[in-house]
Amino acid sequence: MENLLESLLSNFDNNSLQELGKQANLSPKRAKGAMESAIPLLMSALSKNSSTEEGATQLQNAINRDHDGSILDNLGGFLQNPQMANGAGILKHVLGNKQNNATAYVSKSSGVSTGSAAKILEIAAPMIMGFLGKKSSSNQSTGINDILGSLLSSSTKPSKKNQSIITKLLDQDGDGDIMDDISKIGTSFLGRLFKK
Repeated sequence: MENLLESLLSNFDNNSLQELGKQANLSPKRAKGAMESAIPLLMSALSKNSSTEEGATQLQNAINRDHDGSILDNLGGFLQNPQMANGAGILKHVLGNKQNNATAYVSKSSGVSTGSAAKILEIAAPMIMGFLGKKSSSNQSTGINDILGSLLSSSTKPSKKNQSIITKLLDQDGDGDIMDDISKIGTSFLGRLFKK
């Protein structure tokens, strides 16, 4: 099974890394490092959100409707005008009121400013949705939750400390139990994901 981080980052050539850094006010190397923190966090959040049948259906519908993967075929064009892909809207639906915590996590783990971390998350979100769109269309017999699970399990495992931080980020109400939040996110946030 392919490694998620490698698959997404392989779309960046030198020019697109330069553009990514420009958008986030970072050097290309620092921008790539921040992406390496943002991608697993967002994939974990999407996996938690889609762990209910309803949440998985809503995510699949959002992908089918708006994310065919073409964003990755024209990465340079996307990076010149990333706000057109509504990354902020995706983050709002996926992370809810934990968006600031997620930004702080990416900032601290990659050593970039919170402003740069927020921009990296906004750029990473539509890229991930596009990647899932490509995976989903090529694996139509496989559910979106299975695709997310296999991608996450094949990626480099985060440390126990980072897993704990991600769990806290996804615990919407701070009660230490993410299961109630998974259900809420699945039925509320993903249900409105990119609705037009």
